Amino acid sequence: MAGWTLDLNKWAEKQKSDMLDVKRTFALMLFTKVVQRTPVDSGAHRQNWLVTINQESFEYNPGLQKGGRVLSTGKSQIDKARAGDKIILQNNGPAISKLEYGGYGPNSPTGKTVGGFSKQAPRGMVGITMAESGAIFNDSVNEVKQ
Repeated sequence: MAGWTLDLNKWAEKQKSDMLDVKRTFALMLFTKVVQRTPVDSGAHRQNWLVTINQESFEYNPGLQKGGRVLSTGKSQIDKARAGDKIILQNNGPAISKLEYGGYGPNSPTGKTVGGFSKQAPRGMVGITMAESGAIFNDSVNEVKQ
């Protein structure tokens, strides 16, 4: 094969770099969708979505309100992820499981729930985003290819 050479090390490094870019892009797309789907009353639950690397956090700040920087903060954390890292998306808000799975009782705030579910997110946030994860992953791959 005269005249044709391939530096396998360069090719392998490019593949690793592309895989990390896909991982980060996929995590950011998932994070963005979940945050955007989170209902807003005071904004505390939406603003308390966290991204951590390799270790969960128990952080919750009820003082965070509408207009926060949750997406930019999440992106900056995702950008720190390396190839073998686990990117964790989480929320420690006290009502986050009710927002996801329902369970608001008859004494819930008037007009904000129906059948135990938030009117703003009657099907939750995470579950429906994960149901779309295959398409989101494909979008991530396509974005990195460009």
